[in-house]
Amino acid sequence: MMNDKEWFELIGRISSGVANDEELGRYNAWCNACQTADLPVKNFAAVKDLMLVNINKKIDHTRTIRLRYYKVASIAAVIAVVVGVWFFYVSDHYHQSELRTSSHFANDVSPGKNTATITLANGKILQLSDAKNGVTIGDSNLRYNDGSVVESGDIKEGNMLTTITPRGGTYQITLSDGSQVWMNADSKMIFPAKFSGKSREVLLEGEAYFEVAKDKSRPFIVKTEKQEVKVLGTHFNVAAYRNEHVTKTTLLEGSVEVVAAGGNKLKIKPGEQTYLHDHTFTISNADIDEAVAWKNGEFMFNNEPLESIMNKVSRWYDVDIKFQSVDTKHKTFNGTIARFEKVSKVLKMLELTGHVHFKIEGKVITVLN
Repeated sequence: MMNDKEWFELIGRISSGVANDEELGRYNAWCNACQTADLPVKNFAAVKDLMLVNINKKIDHTRTIRLRYYKVASIAAVIAVVVGVWFFYVSDHYHQSELRTSSHFANDVSPGKNTATITLANGKILQLSDAKNGVTIGDSNLRYNDGSVVESGDIKEGNMLTTITPRGGTYQITLSDGSQVWMNADSKMIFPAKFSGKSREVLLEGEAYFEVAKDKSRPFIVKTEKQEVKVLGTHFNVAAYRNEHVTKTTLLEGSVEVVAAGGNKLKIKPGEQTYLHDHTFTISNADIDEAVAWKNGEFMFNNEPLESIMNKVSRWYDVDIKFQSVDTKHKTFNGTIARFEKVSKVLKMLELTGHVHFKIEGKVITVLN
C-alpha cells in the first residue's frame, strides 16, 4: 500500500497530465475502491456532501496551520471518478462564516510565463520570445532552444551579458560552457558571453537552478550579495532574493562549497542546504522537492510562513501584497499546488484552513485576517 506522500505524488502527476498507463490504472483502482454501493452516481448531492465532510476531517487546525492539499485533492479525485470529470469544488455553504464570497476573486490573475530580456554588451536589450522556453549562448550568436536565431554578433570573449526575468517570468539559459540555468521570476544574472581564465563566474540576484557542466580545471562560481557558491560540476539551487531574510543554497548532486560574505565556509553534500541569515550560517537537511518545486511548475510549502508564501505569489503573479494584520504573516502552512493555476486557486486552497482569507483588487491581493 502506498503512503500519503506517494499518493500525493501520483495525484500530482495525474493532474499535471504526465502520468503513465500503470499510474492511471493504480489511481482508478484506488478510486473504485473508495466508492460505496449505497452512493449511486445520480445522487450527486450526497456525493458532494460526503466530499465536504471528509475534507473538513482532513484539515488539521492545530497551532501550526497545515493545508493538507494532497488529501483534499484525493477526495476531489473520488468525485471525479463518479461524475467522469476532474475538478476541485468548494461548496457555497461550506464554512460560510469563514470563506468569503466569490466576488473577492472576481478580478482573477493569470500565472507567469516564459519571458525574459537579455542585455548585450553594447547596451541593446533583446526581448526574448514568450513562445520559447530557453536560449543558448552560441559561438557568435544567441539561439532559442529550438535552434532559431535570436541575435547575431556581439557574442565574443570579454563581453558581458545580463539576463533578467521580470515578476511573472521564467526562462532557461544555456551558457557557453554548456551549463544550464533555470531562472525564477524577478531574477537577474550577469555572465560572460564566453568564459575565460581560471574560473567560470556569474552574478545572481533572485533565484536560479543550476546544472553545471563539469570542468575540473575551472570551478564554476555563483556570486550573490551575501555569499559565493563554488562547484566543479553539479546540480544545485540558489535562492537569494533581496526582500527575503534568508539566502538558501540546496544541493541535489555533486559537491558545493558555500562562502559567506564574512569568509566563513561550509561544504554541503547532496540533500543538504545552507541557510545564511544575518551572521548565522548553518547546514541542515533539505526537502529537495520543495527547493526545486518552482522549477517543476509547483508551489510547495512546508511549515512555511504566510509572508514567505505571499512573496512567492507576488513574484510569480506580478501582484502586490497587503496584510491587514502583521500577526497573519507568521502563520505557517503546508501544501502543494500547480504554479500554472490562476491565483484564485492558490488562495482558495489556503482559505480551506479557515484561518486566512484574501481579496483581489486589480493587481493587489489583500490578506484579510
